[in-house]
Amino acid sequence: MKKFLKMLLLIFIAGVIAYTANETSRLSKRIQKIENKLGGTKKIGCNEKDTVEKVRRSVVRVVGGEGEGSGFAIQKGGYILTNFHVIDFEPSPKIILPDNTFETGDVIMADKDADLAVIKVKKDLPALSFAPIGGMISTEEVLAIGYPLGGSLSGESAVLRGAFSRRAKDKKNGVQYLLTDITMVGGISGGPMVNICGEVVGINTSGLLLGGMGIAISSDSIIEQCSKMLASKQPLKDVQITIFDSNKDALEAVRSFYNYLKIRKLEKAFGLLSDNFVMGYSFEQWAWGYRPLLDTTIVIIKPDKEIANRIHVKLSTKDLVDDEIVYKFFEGYWDVRQIDGKWLLWKPRIREIKDPDKDWFMDQDFIKEVEEFAKTHEDFEKYAPEMHKISEQPGNENLTLQELYDKAKENK
Repeated sequence: MKKFLKMLLLIFIAGVIAYTANETSRLSKRIQKIENKLGGTKKIGCNEKDTVEKVRRSVVRVVGGEGEGSGFAIQKGGYILTNFHVIDFEPSPKIILPDNTFETGDVIMADKDADLAVIKVKKDLPALSFAPIGGMISTEEVLAIGYPLGGSLSGESAVLRGAFSRRAKDKKNGVQYLLTDITMVGGISGGPMVNICGEVVGINTSGLLLGGMGIAISSDSIIEQCSKMLASKQPLKDVQITIFDSNKDALEAVRSFYNYLKIRKLEKAFGLLSDNFVMGYSFEQWAWGYRPLLDTTIVIIKPDKEIANRIHVKLSTKDLVDDEIVYKFFEGYWDVRQIDGKWLLWKPRIREIKDPDKDWFMDQDFIKEVEEFAKTHEDFEKYAPEMHKISEQPGNENLTLQELYDKAKENK
């Protein structure tokens, strides 16, 4: 009897051991799957909720004249990283901070080919740390954080979840990319892509999409390219520079006025207004109405063909109302006078345009001029791209078609 009980006990113990070993194996496999999803043993203690809360404190909205996107703090002292295509044509982008206030930022270095730019603001945001991508595991969870759809979607930064797939390198510019299964949308460009612990593994680049696959510039390439920009003798070679020559003529006075508004140099803009327009109002009273102004972009500006010193303009503006960006469009003219040797804006007639169509953004007179020019220059199409490129260079805004054509031929 004792032998029988002993045998039963041994069988029971063996069963418990086998069961425990089986459950341990199953649990180990489950833990391994979780580790693989999160990116390894070190990341298993991190959780998404804490990570998102931490990262959001460092993510900003970046508003330029031509584009909008996201950015994030990379260094103490107000240094923000974003994509170059977000701030293209904009040397002084507006940075909307997590507390919904905004500042005018200064682009301090940029690289168009690498699609990276660094902006300086006064506000000191908590900087995110970078993680080398050598230890990333395929299928590891990553989070893309930013402001999708730009100003048309208000609220806090959004979180897009996905998995890392593989790395790929562009042989032309030497930039390494992370390929993920995240479907990115416009506006999230420039925001951070982080691992589960909130370490930056890349910068979202929504302009590079392939069948729903989201692509980010890797953290390794970010560090490498920023070092190159920092060591460059011309870190701003790709950034368009705004030239102010308000005392040249009536046209440049109006252009300078709106460009000062664009970069929020309101005192400078106010200084170009005549007493006839100001009518005794102080700068503070006048500037009050421009508190929410994020951007002013000149769409078309040109002198009147018949009335001297009358300058026609078409404008687009962006205002920050609560946490939403409101877009408006205006057209009209300014009469400008020279007073005591200084060109001043005398009297405007500007009205708001609701829902302009695509033709509104085009200078019909210029289109006709180009058509006539093309009739007398058989090789116009050959030089047209170079002419357009030259026209966008600072100081070339007022060149005639013939002057642009001649310069284009010289460059060829």
